[in-house]
Amino acid sequence: MRYAIITYGSRGDVQPYIALALGLMDRGHDVALAANENFRPFAESYRVDLCPLHGDLEAMVTSPGVLRLLNTGNMISFLRHLNKIGRKMQPLINEDMMKACKNFDVLIASPLTFTWVYSIAEKLGKKWAVVNLSLPTQPTKEFPFAGFAFFDAPWYNLFTYRLLRYIYWQLNKKEVREHRAALGLPPLKKSILKKISEQNILSLYSFSPSLIHRPRDWDDNIDITGFLTMPNKDTEEPDPELIAWLTNGEPPIYFGFGSIPIPDSKLFANILNELLASTDHRFIFCQGWSQLPDLPHNERLFIIKQINHGWLFPQCKIAVIHGGIGTVAAALKARIPVIIVSIFADQPLWGKIIAGKNLGVHIPFKKLTTEKLSDAIRKTQAPEMIKSVAEIGEKINNEGGLGSTINKIEDYFR
Repeated sequence: MRYAIITYGSRGDVQPYIALALGLMDRGHDVALAANENFRPFAESYRVDLCPLHGDLEAMVTSPGVLRLLNTGNMISFLRHLNKIGRKMQPLINEDMMKACKNFDVLIASPLTFTWVYSIAEKLGKKWAVVNLSLPTQPTKEFPFAGFAFFDAPWYNLFTYRLLRYIYWQLNKKEVREHRAALGLPPLKKSILKKISEQNILSLYSFSPSLIHRPRDWDDNIDITGFLTMPNKDTEEPDPELIAWLTNGEPPIYFGFGSIPIPDSKLFANILNELLASTDHRFIFCQGWSQLPDLPHNERLFIIKQINHGWLFPQCKIAVIHGGIGTVAAALKARIPVIIVSIFADQPLWGKIIAGKNLGVHIPFKKLTTEKLSDAIRKTQAPEMIKSVAEIGEKINNEGGLGSTINKIEDYFR
């Protein structure tokens, strides 16, 4: 079978699908990844073919104008600005997706591309599925949509998903109708989310069922299959200086916000300085897409640009992260507690889930202080939390999420 996996966004939106591509290739399938063009070197380093989609998200997010907007702390304005840029690029991205999908039997869409893949699959007559990294959007009586979890009753829970579909459709229907008109397809009268449910499209959620259980009232083609984990490359050699630093002291506390630039670089640098002055902890900071010129110089602080979390996290004692589910997965698999300093999107929701299961602490970035972070570090070292993290880490490491996901895909498209 020839599979095209279509995704877009930050590294957290791309890396799990490289893992999926590698898993499908190991089963003998031909696979290509369609993703934003700045990830070509990353994909090809794993020998995964990449069909480039228009746009370099890293260059966009780290441009001076966007960073100035981010540093104001006004996340609504920041997100509106990114959405405006994205809407302008979308027709070009759609053209690239159309070209990429023509020569494949099956299309697998991510949460950020299924809106467009839905119509592309219809136009090309292709089979398709959705592999989600986000929180469940499929209706159930068992729990409400996480963003509306103010109450819990069967009738209310179903209502939250209807409300979600309505909001999603109102935000996207204009662009969807323009896209379908360009493809020569009739307009949709219902939300795409509702259409996908009615057509019983295969919809998989790639996070651990230990975090969110699979509802009993879902259809058979909807499942929670576990995390999609990248293999370690045989050719990957960690920095010898980092290895020497790690072995020359107690396990450090990891700080990293991945592909999300830190909203207030001065605040973060000040907090790091204060933690270095007031504690004996060692810290490792992964810059990712953040640009922080004022980081302190200290022998207990090691700074890196990027790192394989699967290799590093087992050598750390805490992960302080933004709450992207891929980084959460890496921390839990390494059996270390998580402090989620959420910025936007689904990060606060994952933060609440992690805190609710006693696997870590949640602090919204806008409320971050040295005192709150110090208190969170102390809480993560409580024996009860360390035990909870060890137990769920054991479960997650035995789930085989990648294999479960591929089994579901192969059975559906057999």
